[in-house]
Amino acid sequence: MKDVQSALDSAVKFLLSSSSMDDSSSTARSGFYGFQNTTKPMRDTDRPFIFYEISGYGINLLLKLYRWYNDSKFLDLAKKTGESILLGQIKNNEKTNGAFYDRFYPDSGKFFETFHSYPNGVCIGALCELYHETKDRRFLDSAKEATRWLFGMLERKGDTCIGFREFFSESEKSDKVYPYESICIPFILLKFQNDLELSEQQKKDLVSAITWGRDSQTDDGFFPFFYQISQNKFNETAYSHFTIYPLYNLMGFPLSELEEMGYKGCFDSYLRCGNWLAKVQDSDGGFYTYYHKDGHVWHKQSPAIGQALCTFVHLYEKTGEKRFLDSATKAADWLVKNQLEGPRFNGAFYWVYPNKHLSSLQKKIAYAKERLSGKLSSSEYVSDVTVLLDKVPIWPVQFAIEGLYRFSKLQRSA
Repeated sequence: MKDVQSALDSAVKFLLSSSSMDDSSSTARSGFYGFQNTTKPMRDTDRPFIFYEISGYGINLLLKLYRWYNDSKFLDLAKKTGESILLGQIKNNEKTNGAFYDRFYPDSGKFFETFHSYPNGVCIGALCELYHETKDRRFLDSAKEATRWLFGMLERKGDTCIGFREFFSESEKSDKVYPYESICIPFILLKFQNDLELSEQQKKDLVSAITWGRDSQTDDGFFPFFYQISQNKFNETAYSHFTIYPLYNLMGFPLSELEEMGYKGCFDSYLRCGNWLAKVQDSDGGFYTYYHKDGHVWHKQSPAIGQALCTFVHLYEKTGEKRFLDSATKAADWLVKNQLEGPRFNGAFYWVYPNKHLSSLQKKIAYAKERLSGKLSSSEYVSDVTVLLDKVPIWPVQFAIEGLYRFSKLQRSA
C-alpha cells in the first residue's frame, strides 16, 4: 500500500503537471486550473478554466516547496504564476479597476465577468509573498491596486463592519457574507499591512470584521456557512470546507496567527473549532461535506480533509494533545487511501466521495431535482452535489501537499 511519502510525491508530481498548471504561452500562462473533468461536463461553465484564487494558492505553495526542497524550479514557476495573475487584473474600468477576474477560459480566450472578494484577497496575499521573495515591485503594486478595490467591497451592519460582500456583478446583487471570509481576508491584509500601507481606519474595519466573524461561531464550535444580508439571518449548515478556512488555508493558520499578531482570543476560537472537527471526523478520517442539525449528507469532500490534516498537525504542535495527532493520522490515512491513480490524474483526488458514476441523463435529472428543491425550500438546507461528480479539483491537492509534508515531518521527528 502507498505510504505518506509516496502519496506526497505523487501529489507534487500532479501539481506540476499540465492537468494542474497551464503550460502555454497564452494569457493563461502557468496559471492553475480550477478543476478537470473525467467525463463530459454537464454545463458550459464547467469547461477547464484558469482559477485565479487557486493560482494565488499555487504561488504560496510553490514558494513553500522552494523553501522545503531548495529547488529553484518551484521559484521559477511561482514567478510565472504571478505573471499569469497580473494578466487577469482589471486596469480600465471605474467600478472594478484593480480587481482580478474570477477565471479565464483558455479554449475561448475569455475572462469570466465576475469579481469575488475572497479570491482577490488570496491573490493580494500571494503577490505580497512573491514580492518579498523576488523584490519585483510589479507584484506589490498589483496587490495595492487590488486592495483598493477590495476595500470598496466592505459590508456594514449599521456602523459595524462585518466583512466583505461576496462578489461584484453588474447584473446580480451580492446578498451573502461568509464568516470565514470575514476572518481570512482581514488576516491576509493585516499580515501585509505595512506593504499595503493600510490606514488606521482600514485596520479598524478589518479588526471589526474579524470580531464579527468570531462572534458568528456556534456553541458547537463551527462557523456558519453564510449570513444572508436581506434576511438578517445565518444559514445553520456547517459546510466543512468553509468552516475550516479560519483554521487553515494556504496563506497560513488565520485565527492562530492572528493571536500571535496580538489579537487576543483568536486561538480560543481556533481551538473550539478544532474540537468540533475532531468530534465530527468520521472513523475513516474523512469529513462529510455538509452537517445539519439532524445529521449530515451522504458524501465527503476532499478539500476539507487536506485542510483538516494541516489543522490537526498545527493543533498537536501547539497543544501537545494526542487526540489531535490521532485525528491527523486518520486524515492522512484517508488522503493516502483515496488518492487517484492512473496516467492523467495520478496523485489527485475526486471532489466528492463516493464519486457516483451516473450517466449524462441521470445527472441532468438529478441536477434538475436539486435546483427545484433549492427553489422550493425556505430553509437553505444545502444538499446539492450532482455538479461536483466526476470533477478533479486542484485545491485539494494543494492542501494535501502541505498537510502530508507537515505530517511526514512530524513522523520523522517522533
